[in-house]
Amino acid sequence: MKIRNFFLLVMAVATITFASCVNNQSTNNNSDSTMNTRKILVTVDLQKDFINGTLPAKDAEQIIPAINAIKGRFDKLYFTLDWHPANHCSFTKEGGIWPVHCVHYTEGASIPDCILADVEDSKLLFYTKGMIPGKEEYGAFTDISINDQSMFKPGDDVVVCGIASEYCVLETLKELVRLSKGIGFNLSVFMDGVACIESHDVLLEYMKAEGIKEYK
Repeated sequence: MKIRNFFLLVMAVATITFASCVNNQSTNNNSDSTMNTRKILVTVDLQKDFINGTLPAKDAEQIIPAINAIKGRFDKLYFTLDWHPANHCSFTKEGGIWPVHCVHYTEGASIPDCILADVEDSKLLFYTKGMIPGKEEYGAFTDISINDQSMFKPGDDVVVCGIASEYCVLETLKELVRLSKGIGFNLSVFMDGVACIESHDVLLEYMKAEGIKEYK
C-alpha cells in the first residue's frame, strides 16, 4: 500500500474515532479543565472535493494559506468533515442537488496535507457529519447538547472558517451560536478563511443580525 493512501486510511479511521468519542462523551473532566480561556479554530469541511475536486467552491484554494497562517495561534483545531456513504441523498444520482462528493474513505474527503502536517495530534479533533444515507446535513454539532458535551467551555474564544459560506459554514455557525448562548463562549468568523459557492452575502447578513464579528 502506498504511504499516501495509508495516511488517508489512518486519517479516516481517526476521524470516526474522534467523532464517536465526542458525540457520546458526557461531562467528564479532562486536562483542558484547568485552562481559563482556550482558543479554538473550527474549520468547516476543508476537504479536497470542495477545493479542487468534484464540487469546488469559489477561491477555495486561496483560503488554505490564510488558514495555515493563523492555525498556530490556537490551542485546539476542530475540523468538521462531510463523510458521506456512496448512496447519500444529496447526490444527483440519488435525487439530490450536488455531484458526488466527500465519499468516506476517499481522497476527496480528506484534508490537504499541509494543514495537518505540522500540528500536534493533541490539538486535533475531527467531527464527521452527513453519514446517514437519507439525511442531508449541512451544519455540524446539531446533535450536541449544551449540558452534555466537552468540546466547548465558558470563556472559550471560538473562531470559524472553512467551506462553503452559504451552506455548511452558515449552518455550523448557527449551531455554534446556539451553543455559545447556553455555554458562554465567544464566537467570531475568519472571513479570509471562508470560501463560497456564489456569495458571502447570506453569511454576512446572519453575522450582522447576531452581532458576530470578523476575526482579524
